[in-house]
Amino acid sequence: MSCTISRRHILGLLPLACASAALAQAKPHEARFFSAGFDGARHVGGLHVRMAPGWKTYWRVPGAGGIPPEIKAMGTNIAGFSFELPLPHRISGADGESIGYKDEVVFPWSLIPADPALPVEAALSAFVGVCETVCIPVTVQDALRLKPIAMATRETALLAQWQARVPRTQDVIGSVAAVAVGATVFIDVTLKAPARDIFIEGDPLHFFAAPAWSEPGTSARITVHGAKSADELAGRELRITLDVNGEGLEQTVRVR
Repeated sequence: MSCTISRRHILGLLPLACASAALAQAKPHEARFFSAGFDGARHVGGLHVRMAPGWKTYWRVPGAGGIPPEIKAMGTNIAGFSFELPLPHRISGADGESIGYKDEVVFPWSLIPADPALPVEAALSAFVGVCETVCIPVTVQDALRLKPIAMATRETALLAQWQARVPRTQDVIGSVAAVAVGATVFIDVTLKAPARDIFIEGDPLHFFAAPAWSEPGTSARITVHGAKSADELAGRELRITLDVNGEGLEQTVRVR
């Protein structure tokens, strides 16, 4: 089987047309930017990362170790740029516990033009870590000319599939309290709806472990590695993301 590189923005990676088996034999990953339309106010698209079996990439809080994704845009007629991350899952391996994605993921991006009547010349760049037992830093770059035409593209359905996995804000947290038992600090969380997993973001020096459930799906105790006392967390705001049967829900709460 042969493959040719059809787009210059895939740096050292196989093209999307290559099958997964060929991907595993040649390169463990491929990544590309794509645009997926303009609604009259913003351009949308995604960074599509595909990986060979056994490889992974990371969420914005990567777990015990890893590289969170970075995506940037520079150019003309750009008033704002942002990207989102779909609901992750917890990945256990010989290198510890990670939070991220296996097989493939699309990170949706949104670009707001300063003048929606004019085209955008955008230089997009991304830095992600793709890991098995060791990590490979992957840099992706592309130059896109985004026209001010309200239209969909052939990538619109792919983007919509992954946008649906981005957590939405909802009032789902009952209470959050910091407690210490001996030298170990915990966060106790009660939920208004049953969840399969809890991902917590706070001080970058703190790592929040997997939940230990006391009431299935609604009450959990979470070990906080890196915290020396419960006082370090009291009064702090935490961004909490729940996996509720595969749907992502999130809320920012203050610790009691």
